[in-house]
Amino acid sequence: MQASSGLKELQHFIAERYAIGEVGVPRPLAHVHQRRHRKLMLEATAGRFLVKTYRRDPAVLDALRFQHRLSGHLQSAGLPVARIEAARDGRRIAEADTWAIELQEFVEGEPMPVNESALAKAGNALGRFHEACRDFPCPDRDPTQWRLSEAPAKAFAAFYETARGGGDPGACADQCNRVVLFLRDAEHALRWEVRNELESALIHGDWHCGNLIYRDGELAAIVDLEFAGEGCFLEDLAYAVSNLCVRTCTDPQRLAWRTDAFLRAYQQHRTLAFTEETVLYHAAGLKHVATLCFQFQQFGESVGGYTAPEWLERLALQCDWLTSRAQRAVWR
Repeated sequence: MQASSGLKELQHFIAERYAIGEVGVPRPLAHVHQRRHRKLMLEATAGRFLVKTYRRDPAVLDALRFQHRLSGHLQSAGLPVARIEAARDGRRIAEADTWAIELQEFVEGEPMPVNESALAKAGNALGRFHEACRDFPCPDRDPTQWRLSEAPAKAFAAFYETARGGGDPGACADQCNRVVLFLRDAEHALRWEVRNELESALIHGDWHCGNLIYRDGELAAIVDLEFAGEGCFLEDLAYAVSNLCVRTCTDPQRLAWRTDAFLRAYQQHRTLAFTEETVLYHAAGLKHVATLCFQFQQFGESVGGYTAPEWLERLALQCDWLTSRAQRAVWR
């Protein structure tokens, strides 16, 4: 389906397959990452819907059916998710010749604000997610080969060259050394024999602010289950701490209260094992550095309003704090 001429075709297809009243022309969502499929907004008599289009490929559709089963399981466990609209034939995927679609309830709200109440709700929800999905059947995945198992050495070296080209060489060299020492220690802390001890089951795989929709201060929906599958619980925790607690802050006190608020709420449902406590901060730092380097490769001169030299200074401060927390966890 061509983007230039496919919207009317898609409108007619939806009107034919779904009993949702009068259907408008779908429109692309602005400022939304179209990672693996197109996402469009649909206005209909029955309400607003998020339309996702997919290739009609057996592997793609099998993965989507798993996400639908998981969504239903989370809903039955009392966790907020976007409802999947069933087509007239009762199926939740409508297939055409070479493509397919799903319709989700469009959840009104905003990405998660970073405050103590929202952090507590996000931590509580992740703890409930892990507990509810501990025995849920999920796609095969080697939990020891998770995405944070290696330091992003090459990516950080490229980022450093960018930062040094626009900043003070002496300051950049000192900041780089601090980050590199952290990455070295983190890679050792997360060596294979340690990762092999970590508890694994079904994880969300992408627990960040944009996938947690808030409305009137409450968590309205957990979205984007594309990366859900077997993995270490620590992977979700590390991504959450890096994105929700560390990314936008360099002040040690604020870093501490943010992280503590999130982890306290999480552990109301699942207590961290000793090994998880001792490697969490290294894992979070690895994820943070890797994500930032990747985003600079994507977006160029600035990320989140900061240039590469400014980010290098922030990374050094954040890695210093993560190191101190990792040491405290070991010796506590």
